[in-house]
Amino acid sequence: MFGRRKREEQAAAEAAREAERRALFAKLAERPEHICPFLGLAGERTEYVDGISDEHRCFAFGDPAPLSAEQQTRVCQERGYGNCPRYLRGVLVIPTEELEALRRPRAPIEAAPAPSPADRRRRRAPILVLLVLLLLVGGGAAGAWFLLGGDPGVAIGSPTATPTVEPTVEPTEEPTEEPTPTPTVEPTPTVEPTPVATGPSTPTPEPTPEIGDTFAFYEVSVGPEGYTLYQLGGGGTVVATREASFANFSFAEVEPIEAADGGVYWETQTGGLEGWSYTWPDSGNFRIRAVFLSGGGERRSVYLEEEELDEFPEETPAP
Repeated sequence: MFGRRKREEQAAAEAAREAERRALFAKLAERPEHICPFLGLAGERTEYVDGISDEHRCFAFGDPAPLSAEQQTRVCQERGYGNCPRYLRGVLVIPTEELEALRRPRAPIEAAPAPSPADRRRRRAPILVLLVLLLLVGGGAAGAWFLLGGDPGVAIGSPTATPTVEPTVEPTEEPTEEPTPTPTVEPTPTVEPTPVATGPSTPTPEPTPEIGDTFAFYEVSVGPEGYTLYQLGGGGTVVATREASFANFSFAEVEPIEAADGGVYWETQTGGLEGWSYTWPDSGNFRIRAVFLSGGGERRSVYLEEEELDEFPEETPAP
């Protein structure tokens, strides 16, 4: 008896969780198409503010993560949020039935109501009246022919058999009622990452450094979105800025530079953006990782925490 009661309690708890989950994703599905479903407030998962708010959080990783002002306006509340690395990871780990709840199926087309018997009788009434008129006209013509005869120059004598012309009434086709096609609801396509010609579709995980590995260099990691880059002049002052966007994940070797205002800028050492720097959080959603090499030349790496991106590294990283 106790085992049965426990199973019933577990089933009730599971049903409550299922109802709460369905209510959550039903609420998220009501959002405008340009608002990311993982955007929410720290105190309320399903709410958001139109614009920038310190209360905004990203729920793509489960635990709510803070968002920069540029991330909120240029990614989370734009139609291109489907290319955000956080969103792509979120849809990979979210259960399929929950992802289906975020899709917006097209509204079904209402089928036209079938005509009632009274409507069908009203349609047939004009046809019946037309048939009666045709019969009356045809009968009058036949009577005149019988009385006057076929030739007006001959006097009427004893009646002779005269063929009577019967009017031929063509059967009128009643319009057949074609069945109204049942509207079909097309499934909404699954959100897929934008294909690109070159580069990895997702960053490939690397093994973590081990004792004895040698630090090689720092590397910047960017995703398929836009970034603001800075160029430093003599004395560590910013002399120019530019916007850069990437079609996919990209990596480049960088060096940390301490600017005149005390900020840390990660200057690109290789590639087409050589000499341009990233700074946290003004440049956007970039990451920095320390790359190590094993004795056999195997590459290993570890990402820095966000709070380490705006601090100048005083020592060579250790595995």
